Amino acid sequence: MALPLKYNWKNLFVRRISNTMTAGAIALVVAVFVAAMAMVAGLDSAVKDTNTPGNVILLAKGVDSEATSRISLETLDAFKFLPAIKREADGNPLVSPELAEQVFITAADNTLDQLPIRGILPVASKVHEKVRIIAGRMFDPNLNEIIIGKAIVNQYPGCALGSNLQLGRRTWKVVGVFEAGGGSFESEVWADLHSLQDDSRRNASFNSIRIKLSPDADLESFGRRVADDPRINLEAKTEAEYYQEQSVYAARLRIVGLAVAGVMAFAAIFAAMNTMYAAVSARTAEIGTLRALGFGPAAITISFLVESSLLAICAGGLGVLLALPVNGLSTKFNGVVSSPTLAFNFHVTPAIVVQALLFSLLIGLAGGWLPARQSIQVTVVDALRRK
Repeated sequence: MALPLKYNWKNLFVRRISNTMTAGAIALVVAVFVAAMAMVAGLDSAVKDTNTPGNVILLAKGVDSEATSRISLETLDAFKFLPAIKREADGNPLVSPELAEQVFITAADNTLDQLPIRGILPVASKVHEKVRIIAGRMFDPNLNEIIIGKAIVNQYPGCALGSNLQLGRRTWKVVGVFEAGGGSFESEVWADLHSLQDDSRRNASFNSIRIKLSPDADLESFGRRVADDPRINLEAKTEAEYYQEQSVYAARLRIVGLAVAGVMAFAAIFAAMNTMYAAVSARTAEIGTLRALGFGPAAITISFLVESSLLAICAGGLGVLLALPVNGLSTKFNGVVSSPTLAFNFHVTPAIVVQALLFSLLIGLAGGWLPARQSIQVTVVDALRRK
């Protein structure tokens, strides 16, 4: 026979001070957990949302990112008219050679960031379908003009519509602001490819080539073609595959976030344990009465576990509410030396909320297990004598 749930709920309000302190500790742990996972989810989303379905990225063999890739003009000319590549109505292939540079710049908060600047040709707007101008206009390739992602607006000196931005050896005029579906492109500056090549003294090379394949094209066959042809010798990946690989930093941050939350959880478990031990000690006679009424050891053990779990879940819900204000909060991630600074937003997803509540339940069960076991160690006679 199990004890009714209202018995446990009522007892949560008997020791208000200790229960409130324990709930507060668990809530803080859960809030940290939610904030850490929201940051990881935002970073992961910013990386993965950059890909466009149907797009393929070509890189030099043996590299893990476009920052370390080098592709020559001769290589581009050798493959851009392959039949597998999708074409515009006038027959021009949807092939976008791109130069990805990084420049050090002082942010508004006085940190030193690596601002990514991407050199493109007009065809890029047809390859990157998620990118669209939301303020101003597209740059004129014949002028020192640029467009900037919405995530870096006002984040650096000169990063505003109509302002002048000093990058490299030139001063560029910001004539447009673009969005890219929340992807990492929104942390970049886009300029004319040839102007950027001239500025960086790389007149005959690119970092990557983005292409659209024809709907009936076989990606595997195309990949073998560009890899085996000695004139091309490139590695082809879908953008989804490429950005999945680039999300390694999010995976590492997730481990760090879980480690921090785990350490804090130990303290919360001990707080819950102390609270439940105090509850067992104060209710020894009550436990004896329940035993005398026919409630078995298993029912009483489960009852105390339910009580600690109720306390923890309520505290977990409070922790989620405490962390909700970070949802949508904008921040930036400074990667390793070769990685650009990436701006992104915190994302508190339904999955994170569920994980947080399960995390709090785990804390409650861990903190209530030993006290619950102790509650059945005293014999019925001894328990009743303590009345």
